[in-house]
Amino acid sequence: MKKLIGVVLLLLAIGVGTAIYLWNKPHEKVEDRKGIETDAVELVAAFNDDESTANELYLNKAIEVSGTVGEIDTNQEGGIMIILDTGDPFAGVQCAMRESGVNVTPKQSVTVKGFCSGFGITGVSLTDCILK
Repeated sequence: MKKLIGVVLLLLAIGVGTAIYLWNKPHEKVEDRKGIETDAVELVAAFNDDESTANELYLNKAIEVSGTVGEIDTNQEGGIMIILDTGDPFAGVQCAMRESGVNVTPKQSVTVKGFCSGFGITGVSLTDCILK
């Protein structure tokens, strides 16, 4: 009985230690990862052609997307959102910028690096984005 209680307490301590480690683990930053290079038109085309294959290639990975700024907006949290033009008015690349002081203008060529969070009704979304 004492051995069983000891094993249970050891497993509980390991579980609590793991939870504390994961909770306090530093947030991964996009600049710490090598980005997959592509352009906005190719990225959206990949998702339009075969979403499951594109998910395998890009989802939750750092990517560097080159393109032309179509518009600049704010997201639901009030952050800067850069939408890269793809020639398709219904499918752009939405880049949620990490910093609020991003200085870009429409029709400017840029390269944005961020984590791909998938394909939605309005195009491909990137999070935690920075300008390269």
